Amino acid sequence: MKAIFRFKIFISVLLLTACMQSTDVLNTSKTPQWVRGEPEMYPHFKYLSATGSAAKAEQAKARALSNLAKIFEVQIREVSTTSQNSQTRKKDGIETVEKSARIASTVNLKTDKMIQGARIAEQWQSSADLTYHALAVLDRSQAGNNIRGEMNRLDEETQYALNQQAKRSDALLKISDLHKANSLQQTRLTLQKTLKIIDVKGKGATAQWNLAELNEKLQQALRSLPLKTVIKIDDIGGLKPIFQGAVANAGFKVDPGVANHTVSSPYQLAASLEAKQPIVRDNWHWLRATLKIELIAQDGVSVIGYQSWPLKVSAGSAAQLQPRLIKSVDKKLKQELLNSVLGFVT
Repeated sequence: MKAIFRFKIFISVLLLTACMQSTDVLNTSKTPQWVRGEPEMYPHFKYLSATGSAAKAEQAKARALSNLAKIFEVQIREVSTTSQNSQTRKKDGIETVEKSARIASTVNLKTDKMIQGARIAEQWQSSADLTYHALAVLDRSQAGNNIRGEMNRLDEETQYALNQQAKRSDALLKISDLHKANSLQQTRLTLQKTLKIIDVKGKGATAQWNLAELNEKLQQALRSLPLKTVIKIDDIGGLKPIFQGAVANAGFKVDPGVANHTVSSPYQLAASLEAKQPIVRDNWHWLRATLKIELIAQDGVSVIGYQSWPLKVSAGSAAQLQPRLIKSVDKKLKQELLNSVLGFVT
């Protein structure tokens, strides 16, 4: 099972003043060639380009740069799930665009490494409808060099993490190093996919490590962690089998010897489920609870990390609340337990 980590991709860098440098706005009746096709002065084999239009010049430039970023986003979606929301509003005759983009992925990527050097090369205003048009361009060679430099940095950090884990005797520290190496190479994978867009030959730069092999090393480290599961609080009943199932599903192996205390000083992964009194409102039953997990050090006292989630279920009868809450707990643990534990150790 692969860990899924949340992160944000920032497009606001596209709107920085440095990226907004451009030529003067042309105002002619003749439509420039770049509005309808590939710009002759910025051929595809040397440049990436995109256009944008709006009622205001600044909005046209912003949209052109944003559309340029979308070229990369298409590739990023192969390793991530993207949700976007765009709204155009007009107030007092002024048009504004509110755009947000969030990506939940195994990658933490900043677009500045990709679009550094993007600029507005041409602008034109139609004399017919007064609409502004802008052309954004990005030199392929410059962008490629920027990304290769970032990939080299990621490779250096990956090598360091792998060297560290080879020296470790503590299984938890090994997991931390291997998790970091995996995350770094996931980021590199996205940069590689992006580089292929920029590289006319579509080759990019081959990785030194196989992600599948790195992930298998991480899974082996997870299975080798001396771990004992503990239930601290269970106000509803039935938490223990669900928790143990989620721990196994995450890739951890709770050895019988650990459970029977024959293995000295195991780590403890503890779970608690605290529920409030059910309430009835408009003939509908509601139950709130808090689910919490903790990773406890080998001394049995020190808490390495903890995570909690508020839960709420409703039902037409009181008898349905308990099974619905248990189902909600099961879903939450299977979705979040591995992410949380990996977060504790990094």
